[in-house]
Amino acid sequence: MEPRFILSKQIVKDQVKKLLDLGLKVSYSYKTNREVGRIIQELPELDNVNFSIHANEEIDMIDNKKRIWFFTQAESQEELERILNKGIRNFVVDNEVDLQILLKVIEKLSVCINLSLRMKFQEHRIGTGKYFVYGMPSRRINELISEIRANRLINRLGVHIHRKSQNTSEWEIMSELKDSLTKESFERLNMINLGGGLPSKYRSYTMKIMNYIYGKLKEVRDFLISKNIETIIEPGRFIAAPAVKLETEIIQIQGKNLVVNTTIYNCALDSVLTGTKMLVKGELDENEDGEYYLIKGNSPTRDDIFRYKVKLKNPEVGETITFLNAGAYNYTTDFFGYKKLQTIIE
Repeated sequence: MEPRFILSKQIVKDQVKKLLDLGLKVSYSYKTNREVGRIIQELPELDNVNFSIHANEEIDMIDNKKRIWFFTQAESQEELERILNKGIRNFVVDNEVDLQILLKVIEKLSVCINLSLRMKFQEHRIGTGKYFVYGMPSRRINELISEIRANRLINRLGVHIHRKSQNTSEWEIMSELKDSLTKESFERLNMINLGGGLPSKYRSYTMKIMNYIYGKLKEVRDFLISKNIETIIEPGRFIAAPAVKLETEIIQIQGKNLVVNTTIYNCALDSVLTGTKMLVKGELDENEDGEYYLIKGNSPTRDDIFRYKVKLKNPEVGETITFLNAGAYNYTTDFFGYKKLQTIIE
C-alpha cells in the first residue's frame, strides 16, 4: 500500500460549523493545508468562509478573490498594484512600512479596500523566545486608527490579533482588548480578527480545554456585538488537522521499532517543528495488554520519528498504521527527492 492522506469533507464542514454556530465569521488560514482550502471552496454551504492568504503564489488558487484577506509582507509598490488588479480588496498589514506603501498604492489607483491592522497582543508569558513577533504596538495601533479612519479609500477598518499555534491557555481576549484599545478606537472599528491558535487533539494535548475556549470566544463576541463590531476568527489547524488522516504501512520491525513506508519529511514536518505527536488509530491505553513501540520513517535521519512510544498489540509487517489529526502543515520537502503524497477525498 502506498502511503496517502485521506481528507473528510464532512469533518471539514463540522469543524467550520462549530465556529459559525458561535456567531463568528470564519477566515480559513490557507497555508495550513491547501487541499482543505480547495474543499472549502467547492462546498456551497461554506461559501461564506473567507481565506487568509500569506503569499502571492496562493492568490490564483482562490477562485473568488473577494474571499481573500491578503497579508502583506514587504511587497513592492508594483507587486501591490498587481495584487489589487487581481481584485483583492481585503488586506492585513503588520508594520508601518507596508502600510504606507499600501496607502500610497490605493491612492494612485483610487481603489477602496477593507483594512485590518495587526496588533501585538500581550500574552500571559514572559518573553517571546526565538520567534519573531508580528504586529504593531497597541499605542501605535490606536494612533493609526485615528489617523486613517477618515481615509475615503478605507471602507471597513479592523484590528487583527493572533495567538500562538495550539494555544490551550491564553484566551483572556476581552480583557486584553480592553487594555489595548481606547474607547475612541472601539467606536471607529468595524471588525476584529481574533486570529488562530485554536488547538487540535494530539497525543501531548488534551481537548478538555475546548469548552473553556468556546466560552471565552462567546464572551468576546458578545462584547464586540455590543459595540457593533464584527468578530472574525482565523482557524487553520482546528479545521485541517482533524479532517485528515495519514495511512502508512509497516515495512520492517526491528525489535520494538516499527519502520513505516514514508517519512516525516514527506508528510509530517509539523511534528518536527512544533513537537506535536499524532495519535495512532487503535493505540492502546496504559492499562490494556500490549507493548510499546517506536514508529519511525524510512529515511536515514535521526529525527525521523513519528512517535517515540505507542502501545500496540502484536503489530506485523504489512499492517496499516493510521495517524489521526494529520492535516495541519503536512507539506513535503525535496529532501532525498521526496514527492508529495496523494490526498484521497471522501
